[in-house]
Amino acid sequence: MTESVVVQVGQCGNQVGCRFWDLALQEHASVNKSGIYDEALSSFFRNVDSRKSDGGACCVGGEIQNLKARAVLVDMEEGVLSEILQGPLKEVFDSNQLLKDASGSGNNWAVGHMTYGSIHREAMVDLLRRAAEHCDCLQCFFLLHSMGGADRRGGFGCFSTHTFSNEEVEHQRFTAV
Repeated sequence: MTESVVVQVGQCGNQVGCRFWDLALQEHASVNKSGIYDEALSSFFRNVDSRKSDGGACCVGGEIQNLKARAVLVDMEEGVLSEILQGPLKEVFDSNQLLKDASGSGNNWAVGHMTYGSIHREAMVDLLRRAAEHCDCLQCFFLLHSMGGADRRGGFGCFSTHTFSNEEVEHQRFTAV
């Protein structure tokens, strides 16, 4: 059994990521009607037993208790993350796996990459480490972010790819522009 962690960066990454989580839950529900936490579900979700004081995970093969996405959500503006945490998927995300700032990058790639990158680097690495620690056999990180676009957003997303490389996290890149 292998697990994957989805890292959603910026408005684009978080909106695409939310659509992914919604579809993953719908597809699994259509295939597994028994309510059992199976290996397919464990690839992208933790099954947390809230009755345990440490919020420990339940084993594969047991009943679904409280699914938490294996995800790290990052945005330098609070708007999209606030929408997610108040939306239909709010119970799926762990508030301890969020990295946010209040003011945003002002559609300036350099601000996202250089300013917020240096400010939030250690917090980003810590979130990635904690997400990996929740996995028995981490297969990969999926990084969802914008590379640019008409308004040149994506500075912190690009910074995140550099962080993966600098931390020597084994990863493969698949980029669609």
